This record gives sequence, C-alpha cells and structure tokens, in this order.
Amino acid sequence: MAFNAKVRDIQEILKARGYTLGASGPNKDGVDGDAGDRTYDAILLELRKAEEAKFAPPAQPLQPKAPEAVVAAGQTKAQQAIDLALLKLAFPANNELELSKWVEPTRAACIRWGIDTVREVASFLANINVESAGLTRLTENLNYSVQGLLKTFVRHRISEADARRFGRSPHHPANQEALANILYGGDWGRRNLGNTETGDGWRFRGYGPKQITGRANQTLFGQAMGLTVDQVPDYVRTPEGGMMSAGWFWKSHNLDVPAATPGIEDDRRAINGGLLGVREVQARFDVLIKELLRREQA
Repeated sequence: MAFNAKVRDIQEILKARGYTLGASGPNKDGVDGDAGDRTYDAILLELRKAEEAKFAPPAQPLQPKAPEAVVAAGQTKAQQAIDLALLKLAFPANNELELSKWVEPTRAACIRWGIDTVREVASFLANINVESAGLTRLTENLNYSVQGLLKTFVRHRISEADARRFGRSPHHPANQEALANILYGGDWGRRNLGNTETGDGWRFRGYGPKQITGRANQTLFGQAMGLTVDQVPDYVRTPEGGMMSAGWFWKSHNLDVPAATPGIEDDRRAINGGLLGVREVQARFDVLIKELLRREQA
C-alpha cells in the first residue's frame, strides 16, 4: 500500500497512546504511513473505548487537597509502604532532604489514582525515576544538539534547516523556546497535543515527573484537579502536583493493566511510547519489588 500522510499522523497518535505498531518505518516504531493490521486493531480498540465512555458516569472534578487529607483514607499495604526509605531506593540520585518532601504526595497520588498493588507501586516509582531523572527534572529539557534533532525527529516535525538554526552546536546554544514551538506546534501539535495558539508549544511543554505535555493534556489534568490550564504548569512542578499529575497519567492510560502482567516492557511502552530506559526501569523495579514484598511478608 502507498504511503499516506494521514495514516502516518494517525499512527503517531496511536503510538503516543501506548500502542505497539511494529518495527517498520524510519524510526522502527511502526509509524510508516501504511495502514496494516496493527494500525487497524489499535483504531478499533480506540473506537470501542470511545463507545464505552459514552455510558460511563461523568468524572467528578477533584479540588486539590492537602496530601494528609487524602492519606487519611484507607490504604493497601503497598501504599502504606511508601515512606522515605522506599523513596531513597526508588530515586537513588536524589538526596534525603529533598525526597522527604515527596513522601506524602507520593502516597496521596497512589491512593487517589488507585495505584495500590506491589507491582503497580514498584512500576510507577521505577518509571518516574527514569522519566524525571530521580525527581530532579520537573521541566522538560529541550537542549537538543543539531544531530540529536535530526536523529530523534522526522522531517515533518522539524526541517534540517531549523534543526541547524535552533539546535545546540559548537557555535551557539540551543534555542529551546523556538524548538518547543516547532516540535510541539503547527498541524502536528494541534492534532496531537491540542496546541492551538501561538507559543503553546513552549507554554505547555512537558512538566512534572511524567512530563505532561500539551494544552489538551494539561487541560484534562487541570479539570480533574479543579484547576485552570494556566495554573497547571506551576502546580505540577510541586511535589503534590507533580505526583498527582503522574498518577493521573497512570490512571488515564489504564496502566494498571500492563502493570499486572509479568515483565516491565509493556509498562515501559505504555509510559514512554517505546523501550527507552527500560533496563534502568527494570533494575529499579527489581529493587523496589523485593523491598515491597519483604515488607508485606514481615
């Protein structure tokens, strides 16, 4: 079948939602502009989800609460095990003083979003560790080199001329604002991220431990928390907001399902869109699951 740009755009969306489309295409991720069986299967599943959502009860907006108020509710043993010692195992690159600020917000987010089994808590923390560089990076870093841009993104996302103009080189630093508006703007940003206004790419770049990106995603998270979209970037860079946004992503992408299966690769694909960092996630997961099981059996 001939290449179809519209099919490619649909595949980009499906990939961003965690679907595995194969190993074809320039980036070996199934995004090739050719609608094969995996693409059709993913589209059918999305249509079924949309139909089921018509009959689901409307979600009730949740006003931000102090973490202690949420934690006062019932907890599973896995949630009760979230303490400073566990976070030190989860985020070894961070320091004890900083991690102490994240204990209650982490437990509160796991309770709020139903991250309640040993495997779920271990996967959640292990993936966040990689996504946020151990809770040290809460704003997306777009400090791409020219070659990094050319290798990471296809040419309909950024032209070679713009990559050389705005990417980091021996002659100039990266223009991160320009890169965000190019990479997350235009038709691609409008369709995939809901970035409809000039400057939305930079304004709604990735924030929080999970790097929630785009006007549409940050609007949805804001609605879940009773916030306006303009309040979201600052909120998700706090321990409470950051963990709530990571938990919201987990719940909204139904990550309980892959977390319940053996192995960590399907969890990683659903969170990252691929297997980048999977070895580090697996190593951290193994440490956490061992400790959580030890505590559960004590």
